Amino acid sequence: MERDKIIDLEHWKKKSNRKPLIVNGARQVGKSWLIRHFGKTSFEGKLIEINLEKNRELHEVFKKNNDVQRIIFELSVLLNTTFETSKDLFFIDEIQACPEALGSLRYFYEEMPALHVIAAGSLLDFEFRNQPFPVGRVETLSLYPMSFYEFLKAREKNALVRLLESPLESIPEDVNRFFEDDFNLYSVIGGMPECVKYFIETNDLKGVQKIQDDLLYSYQQDFKKYNPAVNPDCLLDIIDNSVKHIGNQTIYSKLSNRFTNPTIKKGVDVLRVARLMHSVQNVSVAGLPLIASNKQFKLFFLDIGLLVRSANLDYKNLWLKNELVATFQGMLAEQFVAQQLISQYNQQVFYWARAEKGTSSEVDFVVQNNTSIIPIEVKIGKTGALKSLHFLLQTHTNINKAIVFSNAKKGTENNIEFIPIYWAGKIQSN
Repeated sequence: MERDKIIDLEHWKKKSNRKPLIVNGARQVGKSWLIRHFGKTSFEGKLIEINLEKNRELHEVFKKNNDVQRIIFELSVLLNTTFETSKDLFFIDEIQACPEALGSLRYFYEEMPALHVIAAGSLLDFEFRNQPFPVGRVETLSLYPMSFYEFLKAREKNALVRLLESPLESIPEDVNRFFEDDFNLYSVIGGMPECVKYFIETNDLKGVQKIQDDLLYSYQQDFKKYNPAVNPDCLLDIIDNSVKHIGNQTIYSKLSNRFTNPTIKKGVDVLRVARLMHSVQNVSVAGLPLIASNKQFKLFFLDIGLLVRSANLDYKNLWLKNELVATFQGMLAEQFVAQQLISQYNQQVFYWARAEKGTSSEVDFVVQNNTSIIPIEVKIGKTGALKSLHFLLQTHTNINKAIVFSNAKKGTENNIEFIPIYWAGKIQSN
């Protein structure tokens, strides 16, 4: 299954000043598969992989000192291999299990820059929060669940893929009818690679739900690692209650009635660092750079399929939308757009709401595209008056373009561009 991030890996490989690369991401988003695929298809030499969670005896190699010549020599002996520095890819998986391995990366950059080194792991930001980080000596890359575009490519929906790659002005007016079934499927299956792969092979949605249940259970087991920083029960409350508030500006007290606001805030921070939830902040749009308020926020799930499963929603209801309340349809649409934008903009996604008391103007998302600030609204069905968006544009003359993702219309009116929702992950290329 192709992943768009392979392009970023190719660019990294060709850099003249290349640094060791750390690939971040939640568990099971496909980090190890992507790096292995990259190693096997893009290198003249071989892929040399170590897993520091499974092979803890290798920790001693990194604990002695940071002499990279010694590290490579000892690994060569232990792995019965040789390192060809200009041809091979050295992949350190589950690096969070050995903090000393993280520290060694700066010395690979300084003393053995010809060797291609990639490290990956889960919960890296949490595990290494109290460890010195090799700032300026490594690069980072974030991987997220598969986008809708990647989902269609994996399922070999080549005609739809070509449509998404087409200029917006060339797409037909009735494009919604081509995408609706696949959009509904993506809402149920989501972008977790194991779920997508299983469905492609079996066409079994109930089996997908079992995989999702297992993923959610494994994430919950990880909650024990955050104790005593945050009570695991608080994290469970946040996950359970956030389902009701996806896409809505929320406050900490709505996420648990058993814990204090400071504890809930810590819980939200932990889930954000673990990349299981995305906290989208309210932002000022007066000018660049965009500065978040850090007081008002909205939460989104890691993955739309996991959100639907956490809500215990029968997947059949996605085809019988009259049985879904309009509010939840809107929430799913916002989750879909948030997931596509976060992957595209690497978490630099915000929203806008008036901070003055007694006001209610709010625009769903705000992104920065090069030097432009772009407000984004999500509307399923009739677009309505878009009062908040018009107010923002009237009061901020520094913004000359806005986007409405909709399944109702397309085209441009004044400086608002109406785009089918399926293009949410492709706006940078149009």
